[in-house]
Amino acid sequence: MTQASLTTTSALPPAPALKQPKKKSKRILELDALRAISCLNLLLFHFTYVYQNKYGFESPLGFAFPYGKYGVQLFFMLSGLVNAMTLLSKRKPSDFIAARCIRIFPSYWLMIVLNLGLFAFMPMFHTSPTASSTIANVTTMPRLFGHDVMEPVTWTLQIEMLFYAFLMITLLNGWINRPLRLMMGAVGICLASCLFFDWYSAHRPESIWNQRFAFAENLFFMRNLPLFSMGILLNEIKSGRGKVWKHSIGIMVSALVFHAIDLRDHNPAATTLLFGMLALSAYGKIPLLRFRPLLFISTISYTLYLFHNNAGCALIAWLESFGVGPQISVLISTAFAVAIGAATTFWFEQPITAKLRKAWASRRPSSDRSARAEASPGQMPSIEIPSIANAPRAIR
Repeated sequence: MTQASLTTTSALPPAPALKQPKKKSKRILELDALRAISCLNLLLFHFTYVYQNKYGFESPLGFAFPYGKYGVQLFFMLSGLVNAMTLLSKRKPSDFIAARCIRIFPSYWLMIVLNLGLFAFMPMFHTSPTASSTIANVTTMPRLFGHDVMEPVTWTLQIEMLFYAFLMITLLNGWINRPLRLMMGAVGICLASCLFFDWYSAHRPESIWNQRFAFAENLFFMRNLPLFSMGILLNEIKSGRGKVWKHSIGIMVSALVFHAIDLRDHNPAATTLLFGMLALSAYGKIPLLRFRPLLFISTISYTLYLFHNNAGCALIAWLESFGVGPQISVLISTAFAVAIGAATTFWFEQPITAKLRKAWASRRPSSDRSARAEASPGQMPSIEIPSIANAPRAIR
């Protein structure tokens, strides 16, 4: 080869680097949509049926949506499925707890602050929270301390937090490795305990033990644990672990126990329909749910859940005081709730949680961070839960 050819060759631009192929997303959009549907279900329930019964419209609304309990039911089953996916995907317990706290508390505490303002300036709420009830609400579990929730929808967040504790205990003790045996035992305890509590309270209504039983029932979320069980066992079927028929029987047993101890008159046909939707969505078999507006609502569903009820009801009352009709008031309040949910998601929640995740990830040993970076080239180390839209959220 001549000197000229060597010079020409060396002057050639370097070959472009090969692009890393994009990893296929593991997100299941149908599950995102189910969370959005649960949230919208609750919003419609609170702005029509609950508002009518609690405050009363100035003139007839003309319709009501009394099915909010089914949004909660769907969410608890969905939460069981998604959290089982997360926890069994070789994630460290400390990461799981950190991800949940980072995800839940900043927006929740902001909701507490905003509600203190609403209670102070809106006479429709009648009483302002005391210092002790505010502190109890800050924990997300006020009912365990004998106080009511400041934002009515967040009674379900208490159950969700207790479910996380249940998952951690079962993980640390190795029980979660046999979920069918675990959940059948837990569901059996719920059945026996709740039936006894109901019998005892009916025969001895004045006994002090009724308060203790109620506390135990709340602490172990006995009336709702069977719904989480259905989701957990569905994840076992989807993951191909164990016998399908055994887990299917476990799901049916969980559903039967839920209705045996249910105090809210859920319709078994609705339970079958909702679980069928969840199962089909888990396998990505309902493409109709991949509707962009639903996916957007899913993105903001946690803050929409937190901020819609008290603020939306206050806005309805204020609009009606100026002569705005109830239908228009509900429509405006719905748009307002979505706007507040979007604003708090994009301008408050996401920036803060991104910083907190980064801070948590920086606490890892450098070797651990390097291993995670190698496993996901070009991505920041993250504790983000690799499931539906940033993590299962508490919507009620």
